[in-house]
Amino acid sequence: MLSMFGLIVYYLVLPFLGAALVLRFLRKYAKNELPPDIVRLWEKRPIEKKWFRAVRRDEHTLRFLGDFETHGEAVDCAYAARKGAKASGEKAAFLVLNDKGQALEEVDS
Repeated sequence: MLSMFGLIVYYLVLPFLGAALVLRFLRKYAKNELPPDIVRLWEKRPIEKKWFRAVRRDEHTLRFLGDFETHGEAVDCAYAARKGAKASGEKAAFLVLNDKGQALEEVDS
């Protein structure tokens, strides 16, 4: 019984604990620099905590599509804008960003 417990700890618990420590280390020390156009948008239009933002990035500009309470609403807005861009033949990327400016989802037209 004791050897089985040791095996469970060795093969299940320790790998997950190691992975959690590696992720914590990466989040703490990895660079997370935002692109300058997203930083300018955040300075011009701050967002509330735990909200999501949909934006459109084409060749020249970053255009604001809206702020949303849920991730699903922001994704729906990005896909609706993508549908309109595809219909008109425009090339653009549609991003869903969190309140820190990190891209959670990207859709290209």
